[in-house]
Amino acid sequence: MLPKPQRLNLKTDFKWVAAGKKLETKYLKLFIKPGDNQIPRIGIAVSSKIFNKATARNKAKRLTSAAFEALYSKLPKTINIVALPKSSINKVKSPDVLLDLEKILKDEKIIN
Repeated sequence: MLPKPQRLNLKTDFKWVAAGKKLETKYLKLFIKPGDNQIPRIGIAVSSKIFNKATARNKAKRLTSAAFEALYSKLPKTINIVALPKSSINKVKSPDVLLDLEKILKDEKIIN
């Protein structure tokens, strides 16, 4: 899990970023918006409608968080990202989620 300063914590922050650019991957729906922050900030929102059980929600959060931790150092300083895991994320391993996330961020020229 990312340290608290590197995460989006407030509902207003989530709503602000959700008004930004929307990207979809096989396992994640991403909302990206540049801001005036000094470090990249990531928020992960997991719906109880999609993941009925708490264990499924926790696993989805862990997989998403691990992918962002691996790529965190490559992210631009002013970026804000909200990630919404899809139900298909719990059927794969962590490296698959990382490759999927890395591919979309490279395609959109967010990371090199």
